[in-house]
Amino acid sequence: MPLKFLVVTVFLTSISLGCSQYPVSGYIDMADSDKYPMIYMIDPLIFSALASSFEGKVIDSARIDQNGKFIFKKMPIVDKSKMYLLTIQKPDEKYPNRLENDQPEWSNYIPFIYRTSEHINIKSSADKLLKDAVIIGDIKENDIILQLIKTRFELYINILSQQKELNETNLIDHEKALNNYQHKLMESVKDISDVYINALALRWISSSGDYERVPELVSQACMKLKQSSPGDPWTAQICKISASLPLIPGNHFPDFPMPMIKGDTVKLYTILGEKLTLIDLWASWCAPCRHENKHTLVPLWDEFHQKGFQIIGYALDSSEKGWRNAIEKDGADRWLHASHLQGDVSPLFEQLRITTIPANYLINEDGIIVAKNLHGEEMYQRVREYFKE
Repeated sequence: MPLKFLVVTVFLTSISLGCSQYPVSGYIDMADSDKYPMIYMIDPLIFSALASSFEGKVIDSARIDQNGKFIFKKMPIVDKSKMYLLTIQKPDEKYPNRLENDQPEWSNYIPFIYRTSEHINIKSSADKLLKDAVIIGDIKENDIILQLIKTRFELYINILSQQKELNETNLIDHEKALNNYQHKLMESVKDISDVYINALALRWISSSGDYERVPELVSQACMKLKQSSPGDPWTAQICKISASLPLIPGNHFPDFPMPMIKGDTVKLYTILGEKLTLIDLWASWCAPCRHENKHTLVPLWDEFHQKGFQIIGYALDSSEKGWRNAIEKDGADRWLHASHLQGDVSPLFEQLRITTIPANYLINEDGIIVAKNLHGEEMYQRVREYFKE
């Protein structure tokens, strides 16, 4: 081989080897996109910042060249796995850490797990950065992230995308669909012990970080991560959130002093049903609550009260007249009622750590919660099954 040719070959080989040593690189299809050709690396730092706009720290950026390629030449040295996000923005966006979560198809970021000395190649399209993501490398957790992305998108399309605009008449149907989506997404990672993947799933069931209606999902993640990653800061952060959330099935409902409609105050446990009690949290101004009174609770009471079923309504009202009129008009005067008549200021709600109605708890004769936030036919079936048991 001529010496001149040998020198050129060695030079080209050294370039190739050098590029392969870059820890994170990839390709973004910018065709027909209005996104700015710059990709940003974000460190979420804490659980609440994961997949959350404006909270993550931008630690690096890379130009997307005319061929769609990008390279991050350096990455932080980490002593274990670490999750990062890649994101791109529109030209007029002031903040490079803004993340789009409203519709998974258009989300503008890709989460991935990195380990020092590993090499990762990421490919996608600019306008569907998350949906079209491909993560190539030897870190197996990234394969699980890709599957989670796919599962999330499929669940969103099949369960949530057809939901109509939220209003008073479809609130309960919307919540049921959302609850179904949230439980199925967390079910998809039930056998995964990695703290970052569980954290990502938790963030994707509520990008706002509102877990009031699904505290059991956070509790389950906390218990699992205490076993698999007991010393991880994100485990502690998730468990701290879990401790601040409402009660879940298996917990004791508090023996709260209830201010009854007749003017007396009685401990809750003294007025429980012989077998099963529904604690119904409602208000006279809540349209879905009023619908539940007429179409679910009245039939339940009429069928099961003589078998040991009790209903105790607690209203988030400020007008005694409006409260009493609603009870009478709905036929809800069949069962017991209580309220502090302080509007949104409710000692009971504060103790239960809830802010949203309609809400309810089914509790047994010992005050243990057996189910929560059931409505319509689902409520009827659960009560009927309980009495069959």
